[in-house]
Amino acid sequence: MGISEMEHESNSALLDFSNPHILWRQLLGLALWTILPGYLLGGIIGAFITLILGGLTFIDTWNSGIWKDPENNSFTNLSPMGWGVAMALLLIITYPAYCLIRNKKAVIPFTKGYYFAVIVIGGLALFSGLLNILINAGIINA
Repeated sequence: MGISEMEHESNSALLDFSNPHILWRQLLGLALWTILPGYLLGGIIGAFITLILGGLTFIDTWNSGIWKDPENNSFTNLSPMGWGVAMALLLIITYPAYCLIRNKKAVIPFTKGYYFAVIVIGGLALFSGLLNILINAGIINA
């Protein structure tokens, strides 16, 4: 084995370790973890809402360069798929956290378009969910 072959093997191993985010795996995981629970919780409309919100969050984190750091162990250290799934299924916790830390973690500038869509759709979903809970609890009469 020549030196150039050894360099190629070490470089490819380094690339595989530093970027475990393969797009098709991330998208498949996002679809499976958002569509099925969304459908079970809210039917077709629930699946659609969770997929849209999770998908927009995924696109924003992917385009902004927000990757999971293998050396950091914290709640906000998620892969793009993790952010999408968390935003779709744990909206009441993830939405405020994402709004607070997104600009600090983004490494690619000028990617605010999807961020604004996440803010608007996430806010509407959070508001409608809380309104639905208040109506079902009998606190607000509809």
